[in-house]
Amino acid sequence: MPDFEFVNVENPGDVKRHSTKIRRHVMKDIGKARRKPRTKKREVVIGETGESSSSGAADKDGERRASPSRVLTHPNPRADDNIHSYVYPVAMDEERMDLVRFVIDEAKSAYRPFRFTWITMGLSDSAAWYITLANAALYRDFKAGTQKPEYYTNSDAMKWYTKSLSNITKRLQDPAETDGEGLVVAITGFICHDASVGTFDRYRVHMDGLQHIVNKKGGLESLSSPLLKVMISWLDLAGATYFNVKPRFSLPNSAIKDIDTGNDSQYLERLLASWNANCPALGDIMSAMKATAAVASYINQRSNAPDFWTDDVTMARLLGPAFHEVLTLEGRALPNDTSDPQYSGTAAREAFRRAALVFLAAIKIRMGAGAFEMEKHLDAFRQITQLPLVDWGIIPELNLWAHIISAMQEETPNRAWHVLTIVGIMETMGLQTGSQAVDIARGVIWVHAIDEGKSSLLCREIDNYLTASAAQAPQDISLDPDAGILPGTLEDW
Repeated sequence: MPDFEFVNVENPGDVKRHSTKIRRHVMKDIGKARRKPRTKKREVVIGETGESSSSGAADKDGERRASPSRVLTHPNPRADDNIHSYVYPVAMDEERMDLVRFVIDEAKSAYRPFRFTWITMGLSDSAAWYITLANAALYRDFKAGTQKPEYYTNSDAMKWYTKSLSNITKRLQDPAETDGEGLVVAITGFICHDASVGTFDRYRVHMDGLQHIVNKKGGLESLSSPLLKVMISWLDLAGATYFNVKPRFSLPNSAIKDIDTGNDSQYLERLLASWNANCPALGDIMSAMKATAAVASYINQRSNAPDFWTDDVTMARLLGPAFHEVLTLEGRALPNDTSDPQYSGTAAREAFRRAALVFLAAIKIRMGAGAFEMEKHLDAFRQITQLPLVDWGIIPELNLWAHIISAMQEETPNRAWHVLTIVGIMETMGLQTGSQAVDIARGVIWVHAIDEGKSSLLCREIDNYLTASAAQAPQDISLDPDAGILPGTLEDW
């Protein structure tokens, strides 16, 4: 089997010179065509090489690497403020210790999801630890309210990033090292950064390489570290939701699947029971809706507990099954003929699927994690609401839920078409106020902690529209002047 290597692009002009090599080596074994990386000061991609050479077991920094047979252990920084007691994978001087102090001290006043999860994994491998130091340097100069920058914008961060890159490059040329779990941890660190800054083109190439290595080892469950399996799965889902594709990896065994929802899902269950008779096209989405409802029930039962929203690993284990159910649904083309019996059902199915992804993204945002996919799914839902001649009344309660969930995550100007559609569904159901409509949605799938007053604002907009429509002709009511009817298919949204 071929091994992997990193290609480091120092200057923007070097991208063209390296592009052929990148395409040839990265893609030949994966078998997929990819675009060239965007031009940046530095870019890291995982490629392949047919050559290999041995590298030393340690360097002048006293680097410790996880051996193939060594089970990774994960100390808990929360449990010990004495940072000198940790067993570090590299020699630590005062500069490096200062970065560790910053991370521990900042954690006392600012929460970042997976901060300590990643530190405990980073302590297991030298390259992973260097990327941990790079992130610490990046956050040390990070200004609240701004997006996390790239490494090349910070000289200290770039120094540690380069050391990690050099370490990984040498080890990828050693067949013995590619079997080690520490290397998986290190490459996962690069992917974690890609996902956190939203560079998903680079993320995709790095994930291609990680997937190749993990599959060669026997799959996700072949890894010994439970935390590593959860992190890889979480990052896999971050990319799958962004690209709207199926996940690469199966769920780890630690995923929370069996959830007792009690009476929380009774109304949804009754609605689902009527689907086969009213709209057979929706049959395959039932499991995804049930999995999403189970997440909501779990959160509503526990969200008032101390530290619930900062238990990042549990949240990843909880959200994973719902994301998998939604993302593994097969795509369907929208019939060209609006009189086709499957036309409205296919549109509704995609509306439910996108609304579920919007709903789960809102939960990610509530837990402090990024959700770069949110705008993509909202945009797709916006297009669905503007499809011509869709009968949103075929499954009115579920359609109402989908439109309300998506409308709550939109800014006011973009909610106009949602409000119009919601009012139309309300008319078929005999509902007269916004609060009545929201109450129906709450009975389907709802998490109170992500509402934060958004439903009240939506209710006012619905009621204002109803009041205005009663006072004047419908064509005189102002909607978004830039919105238009966008016929087409759902496959590429």
